[in-house]
Amino acid sequence: MIQTYVLDSAALPDPFAEQAAPDGQWEGRLSGERLEQIRRIRHPGARKQSLGAGLLLEHMCRRIAPDVRIRKNAYGKPFCTGVPFNLSHTADAVILSVWESAGRLEDAAQPCADLEFCEFGIGCDIERVKPYEPRIARRFFTRAEYESLEALQEERAQAELFYRYWTKKESVMKLAGLGISLPMDLYDVRGAKVSVDTKKARQWYWQCIRKGQEKPGFEKAAEIVLHRGMFLKEYRYQEYCITVCSTRDAFAPEMIPMYFNGQRLENTEDRMKSADWAIAENND
Repeated sequence: MIQTYVLDSAALPDPFAEQAAPDGQWEGRLSGERLEQIRRIRHPGARKQSLGAGLLLEHMCRRIAPDVRIRKNAYGKPFCTGVPFNLSHTADAVILSVWESAGRLEDAAQPCADLEFCEFGIGCDIERVKPYEPRIARRFFTRAEYESLEALQEERAQAELFYRYWTKKESVMKLAGLGISLPMDLYDVRGAKVSVDTKKARQWYWQCIRKGQEKPGFEKAAEIVLHRGMFLKEYRYQEYCITVCSTRDAFAPEMIPMYFNGQRLENTEDRMKSADWAIAENND
């Protein structure tokens, strides 16, 4: 099952503020790479986001796979073989989506040509709902998605639908692991399953090949986009839209909120139910 954890990063301490505890508080809990990354960030809120991401990763590794090493693929996506997961953060919140079972996922642990792109993947995204951006929707979304937004008369409804679509789009891009190299208008996300425009996606694929733009892992990621089913799960947290995308339709019905007790992360007692969205049917 794919479980998603959410953490309020605004409530975390700023690890490198003048009044903060000495660096030793975090040594052994966070990797040296993570600590150095946090140290280089100038904005306090961004430092807390990076700290929150590091704490969620530490929590995941300690419980599920204490012996794994987290690496990054050629497009910058973090991965560890046998434990599909993904991170996202925005404003004052950080999320982690991860496959949880009695052990590591069997098929993800099997050797493959590109270890970071195995048979099962996860992508997630979180965004705070802000005003609707029609120029962005017109430029990056499919025509049907854009028209469905323009058909709404109420500003708040437009804004919420826009960010629902946006988090869905981003979660697909993060699942594939290609980042912005994957155009958003290749696939429609109005339903609970991604609908890929196969003709347009194949044109994009061959264009990348001809231009020599592919990096290690591109072929495997393109295969996922072109040939694998991709499922979407939406959640709501305060004023944030959240979407998790995976090649397996095995999502937890609720997210688990976490808090930092000064030493480590713990589950809060309340569990948030997934949003009961009224999702329009995909056009065939």
